[in-house]
Amino acid sequence: MSSTDVEVVTLPFHDHPLSCCAADFDCMLCSNPWFALSSTSSYHCKECDLTMHKECINDCKLNQPFLCNHILKTFVSTDIPPLYSIVDDRCHFCRFELESEFVRCTICNISMDTRCMIEQPLTISEPKHHKHSLTLLLRLVTFTCNACGLEDDRNPYVCLECNLMVHKNCIEDLPRVISINRHDHRISHTFHLGQGDGDWECGVCRKTINWVYGGYKCSRCPSYAVHSRCATRIEVWDGLELEDEPEEEEEIEDPFKVINEKGDIVHFSHEEHVLRLDENYVTDDAHMRCRCCILAINGDPCYKCVECDFILHEACANLPRKKRHLLHTHKLTLSTTTRIDEDSFIDCRACGVYTDGFLYECNYAVCKGENISYDVRCSSVSEPLHHDLHQHPLYFTLQSYRRCQACNKEIDHDPLNCTVCDEYSLCMRCATLPRKVKHRCDDHFLSLCQGVGNATGDLWCDICETKTDPSVCYYTCDECGLSLHIDCVLGDYYYVKVGQPYPRLEVHPNNGATRPLCNRCGFRCKSPFFLRGKEEESATYFCSIGRLRPE
Repeated sequence: MSSTDVEVVTLPFHDHPLSCCAADFDCMLCSNPWFALSSTSSYHCKECDLTMHKECINDCKLNQPFLCNHILKTFVSTDIPPLYSIVDDRCHFCRFELESEFVRCTICNISMDTRCMIEQPLTISEPKHHKHSLTLLLRLVTFTCNACGLEDDRNPYVCLECNLMVHKNCIEDLPRVISINRHDHRISHTFHLGQGDGDWECGVCRKTINWVYGGYKCSRCPSYAVHSRCATRIEVWDGLELEDEPEEEEEIEDPFKVINEKGDIVHFSHEEHVLRLDENYVTDDAHMRCRCCILAINGDPCYKCVECDFILHEACANLPRKKRHLLHTHKLTLSTTTRIDEDSFIDCRACGVYTDGFLYECNYAVCKGENISYDVRCSSVSEPLHHDLHQHPLYFTLQSYRRCQACNKEIDHDPLNCTVCDEYSLCMRCATLPRKVKHRCDDHFLSLCQGVGNATGDLWCDICETKTDPSVCYYTCDECGLSLHIDCVLGDYYYVKVGQPYPRLEVHPNNGATRPLCNRCGFRCKSPFFLRGKEEESATYFCSIGRLRPE
């Protein structure tokens, strides 16, 4: 053979002759140029314009039978005109459409892209939490994964000794021990939950878990279990594997100290003065609000400062300094600092309501830039939630694309769902509306209502003098029969403390003889509170947050 001759070979993985060369073509197997490997030898097919490193061919064992005991063939899309004549034109493993270059078993009628052929292990010898090796079953076979309990139809990894069939991503991705925001203790994964005292109910989606298959369960709470897929959702799990991490009991920091036999306390939010419990506090001042939740006292037990007007509901005074909550994957810290810029208030991440009350915030480094804050009303919602508007308990089941049955608006996130009535959901704003409120238009307490009840004819709001839709919730007086819009009764500033000083704004009650004229919309302010600007020359008034923001 002369120096100008080129070695031509016929190999079982391709139907055309291949020439051995040192060409600067990209390899179809590794997508790297010829100089990326130590060896510069490649096989090249002039007819298909296809090149492969010799080392890549040896690594992926194209010259040897694949798992199906057949030799795979390499193709480019022009080799099978047209490509759609193949029964399945998607990769057998990843289910993406086949690229221009792929490999195929012509006997089994299985095609796959080169990445899956190289990266798909035929055997997993050391699974994360199983004592035996697992082998890929290259078949379209219906099976239920023993790790996650979900049904599938292709390519399980099997353990013949334990009679297990498992998804590849369940073997590689499912953590062994985790902590979730739905439970106070760590939970551990198992391939077999076992038959308990009754049916297992998932602590997230509230659906039944088949005890024959795997899931997560708590070693301290024998009846608590979660679906594998539910437990590892980003809304539930913080992404940390805790198998080798020691579990330490966290110290609970009390929100106040009892200083005498009378039960007087010093609360962390008001350390300069003493607070005293009043179990029968009655006041005619409708603007006497709890400094924590900014709701009216309404005769509830409360702690009052003996020296100033600072006041807390007894329940609010007992709120923990730190807590785990269903709304976030990290522990939240109770903050008394009101963050406000010159033109807007802080809105709760769950319900979107503006407030200057106490907030539960995430102080983890990964969340620092997002200003993740929840007001204490949303942070106090627990499962199951029993609400006056519905007869069944409600849960955070993470079902998206829902519509709130109380306000008829689409719910962007965090819906509370009924597991009995599939279509019933509440948004966080409606779920945390005050159950009873006072308004200047009536001498009695107003309560939440939905539906016409015993009323006849149209319902009219006495504040804005327009019709009230009975299909959405509204406030009513049981004695006087009023029907008032939620927004008319509460407005945008109901959860903002009256008289609190801000850089350019003041919140005032709308209880004067004349309603102020809004500088943005041009109408008289109908809400129970309004904003007044602090301009020295001329006062400006805004009836809502939307009016405050520039158009």
